[in-house]
Amino acid sequence: MGKKICSYLRAYGVKIILYMIILPCMTLINGCDCNLNDLVDRIFGKADDLTEKVIASLDNAIGSLNATSANYQEILQKLINELPSKVQSTVTNEVSNLLNRTVAAAGAEFRCNADFLRIRVQQALQRIKAKFLKQPVPPIEPQLCTIVPLAIDMNLPPARRNKIEFYGYDFDVTTIQVLRVDGTRRVDVSDKLTQPTHYHMILNLGSNGVPINSNTSKIILRWNNRDISSISVIQPSPDICQTEYYTFQPASISFMPPHTEGDKEFAGHGPTVNCNVKLLVYGNRVIARVYMKARETKADWTTAEGTKEFTIYTADPNKTIEAIVSPTDASYSYTDNDCNVDEFPGSGPVRKFRFMGDGKGNDVGYHTRVDIDFNNIRLQLKQTGDCVSSATIRMLELQDALSPTLKQRIRTMHHIKFQAPKELPGCCD
Repeated sequence: MGKKICSYLRAYGVKIILYMIILPCMTLINGCDCNLNDLVDRIFGKADDLTEKVIASLDNAIGSLNATSANYQEILQKLINELPSKVQSTVTNEVSNLLNRTVAAAGAEFRCNADFLRIRVQQALQRIKAKFLKQPVPPIEPQLCTIVPLAIDMNLPPARRNKIEFYGYDFDVTTIQVLRVDGTRRVDVSDKLTQPTHYHMILNLGSNGVPINSNTSKIILRWNNRDISSISVIQPSPDICQTEYYTFQPASISFMPPHTEGDKEFAGHGPTVNCNVKLLVYGNRVIARVYMKARETKADWTTAEGTKEFTIYTADPNKTIEAIVSPTDASYSYTDNDCNVDEFPGSGPVRKFRFMGDGKGNDVGYHTRVDIDFNNIRLQLKQTGDCVSSATIRMLELQDALSPTLKQRIRTMHHIKFQAPKELPGCCD
């Protein structure tokens, strides 16, 4: 309790002193006509009521997006209508831009799954809230959803293999690099990549585009110092190997975010809790990247915030992870109002979230954490080496990007099953 008193004095002590100095002066000069509260608030740039209204509206919208059935467009429009007019030039504009950005992306060209935009909008509102409160803004990176064609069949005539199209979201938030792999060499060909929109990119493979030769094995898409995707270049007589689809349920994980602000006690003031989970392929591993933030709802704004990566699968040395073919993203937000463990259903890869926000005594580093139970995860694997997987061949066929030569060849390969992820039993993609 003593720490809390000190915190309040630090937060409001100067304001109290200002009252003591200004009050006698204003009384002598203007009698009782002066609104001292307004004057002090203007001096300090305070707008406590306005801030509370904005945060309440943002929190309501963020919480509404927890439901997998949530209509993000309706929620964003309602938020715009609810926000106070005094923030029209700031928060409202950002929310309006977010709405316009998602509506544009959700057209006929959008190739991400149905739940993707709901989670992305929820995370964007969390960043808008942090920016409004002048807090550190959670990081963002692009999301790649679909590649057309998934590989380049060199048996096709040049006119039918003159471009690669990438579909996703937020391609404009970081520098994207494209590399051509020739044997052991990586050649930067990023200048042949164009971005018509933030959700669509085109790599030119035509006569004035990326030159592909008999030594080219793949095209790599890369950002933030990490290989994001590999597009195979199928030479005229490729080695074709069987795809293995592997399903597993990861062990539960627990994350306790580190202390970043205030003391370590929430003292019944929330906290507001945001948590995002994303599955990624790192080489021969699948990792779960967990972000959690728990922030007190009143001064001194005790905060726990951080990100941690958990390895949930490691492939055998003779296997390569080509893709995660089950949902990869989950998110949940709420305001804690008790000292108990709070349990919520997950979505995507997460079966269940269990949060501990406020507890007895110090919280951050002692109680505040998230425990995560996973759903089954499905991976697409192939043998290590330069072979082309049967799943890649089948997906090219479904994209009408497979040459007659390879179509004829695979009809004779009865020992290999050519099956795309969306053709698997129980697939909802």
